[in-house]
Amino acid sequence: MTRITFLLVLVAIVLFGSCAESPLDMDQENLILPDLQIMNNKKELPAEFQDVPLIIKDALLGLYETKIGANLVNRAAEALKNSGIKARFVYQLGLKNTFKYIGNGCVEYNFAEMSTDDILQLVFHELIHMAQEPKGRLSYLWETEIEAYLGQYFYCMMSGKEFKALRGNNLNFEEKIKNLAQFFDIYTGKATNESMFQHAFLIALAEIGLHPLYGSDKGWKIGPSPYSVRILSSLMIN
Repeated sequence: MTRITFLLVLVAIVLFGSCAESPLDMDQENLILPDLQIMNNKKELPAEFQDVPLIIKDALLGLYETKIGANLVNRAAEALKNSGIKARFVYQLGLKNTFKYIGNGCVEYNFAEMSTDDILQLVFHELIHMAQEPKGRLSYLWETEIEAYLGQYFYCMMSGKEFKALRGNNLNFEEKIKNLAQFFDIYTGKATNESMFQHAFLIALAEIGLHPLYGSDKGWKIGPSPYSVRILSSLMIN
């Protein structure tokens, strides 16, 4: 499997110096994901994604290799268009192996030691957030993250990638997402058993609330039930 090498980090350091928050310049925008370049060179992204760095374009185009990925790119583009916004992906030296949606169509990222497969599934994750809340302040609702991780899981299953989510000393959260997926039909975009889906959703919510990234001290909270996966459902039925 192709990996993003440390050479990219050295290039970033030379170009950025000590700047903690700087967008990619023209040279870095021309970086590519080698194993995606050939198969995607004849595809075209929606207008809302035309201004992102080349390496992000490669990742977005890579999502087109699955139905769920292609539908999500188009769904996110539609949400941005309806909000009068274009997508922005901003490289941040202060981050590490992270993609982070901050609202208004903007994702901050740093992929220094990430494989192409990891980049693709995290870009997918952030596009769900982009479709959920394209404009304005983020809601910081745990259920928006559960939907994004559930979508990330299905994307990985459909593309033959290893699902990775909030890994630490255990795989508890991943198991909660996999359990939730048992009660969601990937082909119809509907719960196979609504009561079991809601129960599994609550268990996943309880688990994510234990993670430092999603603590209530950072503004994260739970919304009212019943819970749905509106964006993910629309990807399955179209």
